[in-house]
Amino acid sequence: MDFELTGTVALISGAARGIGLTVAEDLASHGVKVCGTDTRAGLLTAEMQRIAEQYDVETMAIGADVGVEEQVVDLVQRVVSERGQIDILINNAGIRRVAPIYETTSKTWDDIHAANLRGQYLCTREVLRQSMLDRNTGVIIFVSSGSGRRGEKGSSAYCASKFGVTGLAESVAKDLKHTKIRSSAIMPGMIWTPMAEESEMADKDVDWLDSRQVSRAILFCIKQDVDTIIPEIQIYHRSQI
Repeated sequence: MDFELTGTVALISGAARGIGLTVAEDLASHGVKVCGTDTRAGLLTAEMQRIAEQYDVETMAIGADVGVEEQVVDLVQRVVSERGQIDILINNAGIRRVAPIYETTSKTWDDIHAANLRGQYLCTREVLRQSMLDRNTGVIIFVSSGSGRRGEKGSSAYCASKFGVTGLAESVAKDLKHTKIRSSAIMPGMIWTPMAEESEMADKDVDWLDSRQVSRAILFCIKQDVDTIIPEIQIYHRSQI
């Protein structure tokens, strides 16, 4: 039997905009109670309220930096306390900054890895500890990138973090093989999101993926039955192959 979404609880990092917001909307349309977290607390609160009204579901907005251990522990505790459990974790929060390696500062490196990799580790660890392992059920989605399979010019810190996410996801899947908790990595190519629009690559004449296409892939992984594992999905626009 496929995973039943209605009435489940999802925690989504980076939910104020982009892929995270789109996934929040799509899950809410299936009756999922959406708990979003983001450093953009004001925007997050407004979007979670809109989703609650639009889809008639319960939502939560919790401002937090997923790279900070204490904030992640408190975040997960609050969701479990107020919603009872976490059935779905979407590890999506991330940042991207560009520079050749010889101009990449230690702070830039640390900031990118804290947001992109440490945050996914902390959220995964705490959701497993505080909810999923005791219940022996759940789905964890790691949003990596095509940059997690190949290096790119001017993106050493970003690519290293996304390679790390890919390895983290593969290892977590093996750690959970004896359980009924499933995990998958989503590896999209170039996506038109606010982060892309703000970047040096913001060329609308390029063929970009839409965040809705990525969200559909995420929902496909979530909906599978407990014995069907999808280790990873790579998704690109035709022109990016």
